[in-house]
Amino acid sequence: MALEIQNVVFACPGNSPESYQRGARPVAEFYAALLGMRIVREDWFLVAGDGRLMLGFGDGPIDYQPPRWPDPAYPQQLHVDVAVPELAAAGERAAELGAELLDDRRDWHVYADPIGHPFCFYQEATDRARIVRIVIDCPEPRELATFYSALLELPERELDTPDRVVLAGTPQLAFQRSDAPAPRWPDPAYPQQVHLDLFTDDVEEARAHAVSVGAEALQTDGPDHHVYADPAGHPFCI
Repeated sequence: MALEIQNVVFACPGNSPESYQRGARPVAEFYAALLGMRIVREDWFLVAGDGRLMLGFGDGPIDYQPPRWPDPAYPQQLHVDVAVPELAAAGERAAELGAELLDDRRDWHVYADPIGHPFCFYQEATDRARIVRIVIDCPEPRELATFYSALLELPERELDTPDRVVLAGTPQLAFQRSDAPAPRWPDPAYPQQVHLDLFTDDVEEARAHAVSVGAEALQTDGPDHHVYADPAGHPFCI
């Protein structure tokens, strides 16, 4: 049995097929254009590229409240780091597609996608924009890293500090300190903003494994997927 991250799923407004199309399609098109990927599914928008990692766009309430980084009342919870060949050119392209620059940290730039989900650009030796890290906010990075290290069998740490831990992988999985409130799925007052879909070839064994390393079962009667929360409250699906 092995669990791997298959989808990063961004919440979008929409509580009907029509409103979901209006709310999710523009965001799916944005990431497809930004990352040189393509939409491969449209009933539930899924964006894929050359690698195994895909981006999904989940439906939510029509009055869905997106992140407003850095406002702690509307926390980001999870974001992606994107490697780009050159920061200025990547920023211009992102702005053309509808992104908003939120912060310029010289070595990296923080943007928001068209509905508010933050992401970061880092200049690295790459020929195109690509996701290199998935970053999860939490009060105790080392504790949450220990959970995901066991859950996903990622033992190697490329960085290990009290405020930030990075697990080696493709993409890397990082944890950074934040005191912002965690999601409380399915409470709409504390919505999940982004979550992970984990895939396996043995669902029953994976479910037992998740609970054994500290996951909380939230919904386990679905026909196609089962919802759990990590020890910091972030939902994920198996």
